[in-house]
Amino acid sequence: FPFLPLHSQILCLVIMLFSTNIVAQSQQDNRTNFSCPSDSPASCETYVPYIAQSPNFLSLTNISNIFDTSPLSIARASNLEPMDDKLVKDQVLLVPVTCGCTGNRSFANISYEINQGDSFYFVATTSYENLTNWRAVMDLNPVLSPNKLPIGIQVVFPLFCKCPSKNQLDKEIKYLITYVWKPGDNVSLVSDKFGASPEDIMSENNYGQNFTAANNLPVLIPVTRLPVLARSPSDGRKGGIRLPVIIGISLGCTLLVLVLAVLLVYVYCLKMKTLNRSASSAETADKLLSGVSGYVSKPTMYETDAIMEATMNLSEQCKIGESVYKA
Repeated sequence: FPFLPLHSQILCLVIMLFSTNIVAQSQQDNRTNFSCPSDSPASCETYVPYIAQSPNFLSLTNISNIFDTSPLSIARASNLEPMDDKLVKDQVLLVPVTCGCTGNRSFANISYEINQGDSFYFVATTSYENLTNWRAVMDLNPVLSPNKLPIGIQVVFPLFCKCPSKNQLDKEIKYLITYVWKPGDNVSLVSDKFGASPEDIMSENNYGQNFTAANNLPVLIPVTRLPVLARSPSDGRKGGIRLPVIIGISLGCTLLVLVLAVLLVYVYCLKMKTLNRSASSAETADKLLSGVSGYVSKPTMYETDAIMEATMNLSEQCKIGESVYKA
């Protein structure tokens, strides 16, 4: 900078050294090697775990949009029903990505549309949950300002990933899953979560047995098969609610059928009793009419109940002939 004053030259030199030191130090923080192995395939399908977060990423549709994939592919990999678009906070998903070499580094290059308030750092840490970092994004998009991004433009965000080497494939390691290490994690816990060997995790990432330095950084988890994620607590609650409802409906339907059956039997018996009483009354009326037909030419008709009451139920005391009674 010969055209600048001496004190300005010194200041620029200090800033350059400081920036270089920060970049070098931050690159050394991640001890996982994401370079392209010479004996690995040019590209491969792999997976990255993703944690559902509110408010914008509690649906498969929204998450699939930022990963440029389909909700169905995430649902299949994550042991979810295809129609279960609603997620719960902190639910873990497996998102399929295509990994390949960009220069000498392995990335899954994802196209992302810039929204209001986005920056390289914000999108890398929030939307992509540290699966990439702002330096890698800036290296891939050198003409863009990291903090002044035009709304609506498409920016490529490189997610760290890696394809298995030939040696790993020979050991039946099918995937190197990119996982962002959490502060509460340890090797045993992570190996159980993904069904991976603790030795394979330690050999693939240069942290030894203590991964404290890996907090919030991407690491590689070698697995022989895709892990089966546990369903979210909400699924259990939905199952727990559904079973009592089904039992209650079944019992209610059974009880209703029994009540209807008893009611039908009661109505039938009541009807038969009424018919029997009507037949008996008609028979009594016929007897009475036949008995008095010889005495009157046009008998007066009375209700059976009135006749029975007037003759004290055809009592012998009221009888004045073979079939004649006084009332």
